[in-house]
Amino acid sequence: MNISTLGSARATSSNLNGMSELLRQAVVEVRSGESGSGAGIIWGGAGLVVTNAHCVRRGAPLQVGDAGKWRGAQALAYHPQHDLALLAAPSISGPLLEIRDPESLRAGELVFAFGHPLGVRDALAMGVLHAVARDGRTKYPRWIVADVRLAPGNSGGPLVDAEGRLVGINSMVVNGLGVAVPAGLVQQFVERALSQRAA
Repeated sequence: MNISTLGSARATSSNLNGMSELLRQAVVEVRSGESGSGAGIIWGGAGLVVTNAHCVRRGAPLQVGDAGKWRGAQALAYHPQHDLALLAAPSISGPLLEIRDPESLRAGELVFAFGHPLGVRDALAMGVLHAVARDGRTKYPRWIVADVRLAPGNSGGPLVDAEGRLVGINSMVVNGLGVAVPAGLVQQFVERALSQRAA
């Protein structure tokens, strides 16, 4: 290995460490009753958490965990078709994640999934963007498909690009590929839910 390659590897490792630290501050663990847990993203800097609808059982007590501390949360909105849920967690705060426009994504880009797979907290997995699947009727981006390793505990956590921008929220595994809800759809869901509550 030559000096140039070694320097590049060290710079990449440093960048990934920084990204992992950012995500650690922006991601919480979500617990719904006694049925296990998933991940969630602190949305808007404070007070709100977005996760997967399948991580939040209706009527079950909810908790969000951050740095080993568990706090009560309340479900504000669900969108089962998009597998999204919005939680109120007033005592939670974290950094804002920049949102990546799904129309700008290209196959072959590196992407990173962050979460708590199989109970391992704050794990980062690297993969490659496979495709942006579109809604057959509207033609808008519907799913982000990536060759990235996901496991129970990644659900509701972020899929980000190499610059740490939010690409989507990890939802499921289909035929060995990770599938995430596009960040743009997530943003629309949150805005709609908050405007309906304010009306």
